[in-house]
Amino acid sequence: MIDTAEIIYEKPYSGEFTEVPFGSDRENTLWVKFSDRDGIEEWIGKFGCGPKQVMRVIPAHPPDTFFINAGGFAYLLDATHRRLLNHYFDPFSDDIVYDPETGHFIAAATDIRIIENGEPIWTSRRIALDGISELKINGRILSGLAIVGYDEETEPFALDLDTREFIKASDLFARW
Repeated sequence: MIDTAEIIYEKPYSGEFTEVPFGSDRENTLWVKFSDRDGIEEWIGKFGCGPKQVMRVIPAHPPDTFFINAGGFAYLLDATHRRLLNHYFDPFSDDIVYDPETGHFIAAATDIRIIENGEPIWTSRRIALDGISELKINGRILSGLAIVGYDEETEPFALDLDTREFIKASDLFARW
């Protein structure tokens, strides 16, 4: 069973690992090494990347399902069976996270979009002038930073994922 994943920042030597492409395996590529606990079974996933700088790999449903954010492109992968479970490609997304409770991707640009099977099922009002970053889910609350000024000023925001209502900053800090 594959239960670990890590981003590889230098392209591995050809033939060193079995390589499996997901999305585009040309041009912008995020390389992720998957392995079992003992490092006996290892392989490389090649993920097509969007234009953003955010790259992360996190366990989505342990032990072997991982969420990959590749520059604004999202993947949900069963690493043991090397099978793509879900994906979302939007070159305008600044950041994307995975909600393990609902199985939705949550994408951000100047608004927040909840994605199911590659399609938005809910879109918020515009909350940012020029982008959103640092998305996190804590319990059922999505938080992040919205760029709200022309000099890159940011403001934190929080969204209740169940009610889909934004929480005022004063209410947000009272909850935590």
